[in-house]
Amino acid sequence: MPREREDLFRESNSLEKEKIIVLAFEGNDTEEIYFEEFKDSEMFNDALIFLHLLKRPKKDTNSAPNHVFKKLKKEAKDEYNFKDTDELWMIIDTDRWKNIPDIISECKKQSNMFVAVSNPCFEFWLLLHIKDISEYNEEELDLILKNGKVSSKKNYVDTKIVEILGAYNKSNPKPELFLPTVDFAVEQAMRLDENNDEYPKKLGSHVYKVLMKLKKT
Repeated sequence: MPREREDLFRESNSLEKEKIIVLAFEGNDTEEIYFEEFKDSEMFNDALIFLHLLKRPKKDTNSAPNHVFKKLKKEAKDEYNFKDTDELWMIIDTDRWKNIPDIISECKKQSNMFVAVSNPCFEFWLLLHIKDISEYNEEELDLILKNGKVSSKKNYVDTKIVEILGAYNKSNPKPELFLPTVDFAVEQAMRLDENNDEYPKKLGSHVYKVLMKLKKT
């Protein structure tokens, strides 16, 4: 039997919260660290929302779509009696997931389940915090979209972040360098999503949809 949602709130001393938002990530570090930092920031609407991040053991390196999808369902939706207002989000990117339309279709079959896709990667969402994308020419934008390997540890988007910040490490992304300009990132991401697609077919990140739900108004 699923646990009562109040159990989760009681464990966190947050019985007054009105909404649970659960996030699942394909990566082991970057996304989780970013959202943990946001959850601890003054921007987070902690008066109404309980944010639960699905963590996985470091030894669990399986980020295949079906694995993450089943994990999200099992550890969240099947574990708690969700209300209509509660939401489950998968944070994924086009670099690693090649069957995104199938995942979106599966989510539509589940009440309260959504996907926030970044194209080409979550690091593009980070780049939106610190760079006016309109300043890049078409050739540069094409290279960002392709996001080819530059070294064993860095892709092209990583190098654009390094150009601005001087350094970048996926295992220690330092969210404090990005979060102060999260509104700018949301603004740019919304502009890129002018067609309101289910997921970005070109450069874009729908992570902004999650942030708009988590932020204080």
